[in-house]
Amino acid sequence: MNRTIIKLFFCLCIVTALPSYAYNTVHYYFRTVDIRNGLSQNSVNRIFQDKKGFMWFGTKDGLSRYDGLSFRIYNNENSNLGRNFITVLYEDSKGNIWVGTDGGLYIYNPILDSFTEFNLVSDKGTVIRDFVTMIRCDEHSNIWISVENQGLFCYNSDENKLRNYLHDAGLANVHRFWLNGNTCWLALYGDNLYYIKAGFESPLQPFKDANGNEIFKGDIINCEVVGPHNYTYIASSNGLTEVNFVTGKSRRILDAFARTLEFKSDDELWVGTEKGLYIYNLTTNKITHLTVPDQDDSYALSDNAIYSIYRDRENGMWVGSYFGGVNYYPYQWTYFEKFYPREEIKFFGRRVREICEGNDGTLWIGTEDKGLFNFNPETEEMVPFEHPDIYKNVHALCLDGDDLWVGTFSRGLNKVNLRTRQVKHYSRDKGENSLTASDAFTVCKTTAEDIWIGTTSGLFKYNRSLDNFAHIPQLGSLFVYDILEDFEGNLWFATFSNGVFSYNTQTQQWKSYLSNEKRFDLTLL
Repeated sequence: MNRTIIKLFFCLCIVTALPSYAYNTVHYYFRTVDIRNGLSQNSVNRIFQDKKGFMWFGTKDGLSRYDGLSFRIYNNENSNLGRNFITVLYEDSKGNIWVGTDGGLYIYNPILDSFTEFNLVSDKGTVIRDFVTMIRCDEHSNIWISVENQGLFCYNSDENKLRNYLHDAGLANVHRFWLNGNTCWLALYGDNLYYIKAGFESPLQPFKDANGNEIFKGDIINCEVVGPHNYTYIASSNGLTEVNFVTGKSRRILDAFARTLEFKSDDELWVGTEKGLYIYNLTTNKITHLTVPDQDDSYALSDNAIYSIYRDRENGMWVGSYFGGVNYYPYQWTYFEKFYPREEIKFFGRRVREICEGNDGTLWIGTEDKGLFNFNPETEEMVPFEHPDIYKNVHALCLDGDDLWVGTFSRGLNKVNLRTRQVKHYSRDKGENSLTASDAFTVCKTTAEDIWIGTTSGLFKYNRSLDNFAHIPQLGSLFVYDILEDFEGNLWFATFSNGVFSYNTQTQQWKSYLSNEKRFDLTLL
């Protein structure tokens, strides 16, 4: 436990000591939630968090409610939700969740845990039966619903009345809309961006920029968010566009099929595209592009086709994709950099066993699958230390002046001179004053400058003057797994299945501590 705490403290010190690496080269680490965790289907069209804190995921095969640990699935087989293809999610002021599907609209009552089909007949005699593309609420608590091939609907809950706009005008294919005071903006699928005054009595007017160009003509507008300084950001099939609807000024920021937008902060806009996730910094104009790596990476995006992005109330970011489920990026209260085999350091190991600081401030890292590495925090370089005598399965590291002791599994013990990079190899030998084991699991240097080596076949002490080893008979051939010196200079030895031993360097007394709490003393011979 003490050794674990010391390692954790040392890692925290590493993070604190590396501001240039941890904060200038920011990596985004995601946690994937998909059908293997209980999600109903991996194509996530919509993401939403309700007032109780539940996360809702609308997929092509059912609605999934997530409490952070497990899922509750709703579909047309286990509930009265009539359709499984979920297209839109919206929560009204009463806490009811409106669920748009590819064939109608349903309302979920959280108290009754049930769905009701919204089949109110509109003033035009129409009922919402087609693909619901969007749901929003205006300042008067009216709920607006756009439906493919049916136009735009407005529901007044106080009067329980539904009005259908644009249906008779042949402009029914409303893909996206938003309300701005008395103006309604309408994006018709593959057509153009229009605006119309409240009442819908005047004709639709196409939007033109400051130069008189209809910049969204023939475009497919998928999403829009309002940003600072009167700018609106629009994701479409042609990319990401910044528009000031007051001045008409516009500029294209990104050329990629963009589907969804969400602000992570006031100056950081996340853009979901068919080519991965783009993160646009409004202050610096810097764009970071995240995609699925060629190699397996458990912390990366799981799919490049991004369909939905949502920021929860803890400022965590949820990214829904077409094939890869949901990727979650938590808010970074404290930034930790992760080191694992990824694009920049493919050669690095996954099984980190030991970390040891060198005299020059660099870190020596021993892994159990790829050997020994040296990390320079100034240059941000991770360099493998290659030598034929140092096996890839490193189990022990210990700094001793200019030397680094490197213990391995099955291939003996090594002493590396860090100035010359020369390696002295100690292998298993049956001779006297030699190591009788090939597995060096732990090496400890004490305040008295002694070097102790724990192996699978007993405990050894290094003789500096003769450059050999003395076997410690009190532990016989026990598997010594770890060694620690306490503040009083006593040594503690953890064994595999034989308890803990302590050695008082002043009295030369040995003690053994077993799980049955029986103790017995051993006197050093």
